Amino acid sequence: MKTPQYRWKRRLTQLAVLLLIGLIPALGLFRVDLVNASFFILDYQIWWSNFLFVFGLAAIIATAPIIIYMTIGTVWCGWACPQNLLSEWANNLTHKLLGKRADVSVDGEGMKVAAAKNKVVNWLILGTVFLGAALVLALIPFLFFYPLSEVWSFVSFDSSATLSKFMQRLYFFTVFLIFVDIAVVRYFLCDYACLYRIGQRMFKNQDALHVTYDASRSSTCAKCNYCATTCITGIQPTQIKIYDTCIDCGECVDACNRLQAKSGQQGLLRFELGEKGSNTTWRDKLSEVASRINWLVVVFFLLGCVMMVWGIVTQEPAVPQISFVEQQKAQQLNRVCNEQCAQQQSSCKSGSLEGCSLAAACRCECFLQQDPSSPASGEWKQCVQRSKASAEVLRLKHQ
Repeated sequence: MKTPQYRWKRRLTQLAVLLLIGLIPALGLFRVDLVNASFFILDYQIWWSNFLFVFGLAAIIATAPIIIYMTIGTVWCGWACPQNLLSEWANNLTHKLLGKRADVSVDGEGMKVAAAKNKVVNWLILGTVFLGAALVLALIPFLFFYPLSEVWSFVSFDSSATLSKFMQRLYFFTVFLIFVDIAVVRYFLCDYACLYRIGQRMFKNQDALHVTYDASRSSTCAKCNYCATTCITGIQPTQIKIYDTCIDCGECVDACNRLQAKSGQQGLLRFELGEKGSNTTWRDKLSEVASRINWLVVVFFLLGCVMMVWGIVTQEPAVPQISFVEQQKAQQLNRVCNEQCAQQQSSCKSGSLEGCSLAAACRCECFLQQDPSSPASGEWKQCVQRSKASAEVLRLKHQ
């Protein structure tokens, strides 16, 4: 008997979503420009002051999760959320290296490691793999704020990289957080700190997609606990409540189908939409769900979409801006020259006109030393000559 297989489909979906999250900023589909207070969508600049776009985006972010709660339930958690993918992967790797029942997460019953696999080399492999994953994953958030070329310069240790020291420290702090998340936090974050999960418990209803159990055949599985042992979240699939931590992954459905297929029967678990049962058509099920959706939420979602599109269409053309790389280069140049001319600038701040002229000469001379091929090098040379001459006049005046 042919039975549905959800695991490989779900795994492909999870990997595709993770890849998409990385490709969206890398390909320039969406990026946030903190320097110029704007968004970039397909290299089209949208200012934060664009009320229509910003309000529309906020409306979509606020209403889209609610619509998902009411229709496909927790499918996002089980089929698309990167946190769930990483937690599953970390659990599987932990079981492979430290034992089938190994548990090192903070929400477990305590440290559990198989005696035969409690070896230094296994711990080193586990930690190294987790650290490598954290180093790669920590780059993804930066792609939403920095061009791909700049992030690559940082990764390749290019001397021309202009990522500030603060952002470099922030990157390594992000690596630390992701490492801790993968190593020990895992599903604890989903259960106690995920805002999406909190909203799900507020808005989810039984009409949404969920796993249902055929109780009429309960005698078939009276002594079987196979579905529960395969459940990712550790609940009893035959008694799922609306507020349980079920993530609609389908692992229990697959497990039951595999077991029952040996005797030529259909599994006792299945995905269901609505409450009318398996004998109704999909049209009836969708009609039932649609009749119970809060259409005010849907209206706000559609309004948000319209406002976003209208905001993009009516956005005034952006005035040509200095490129991000040039901005970073200018900031680096100012930082170096401010340090080099700190003494002259201190004299200027104390009220010395001669000190101000010497500070200006020092900065222009520093600019020339740091970037002699700049188009502004001619102006900097004149600046050095004028400022030194002015300082000399002021020095002779006070003699």
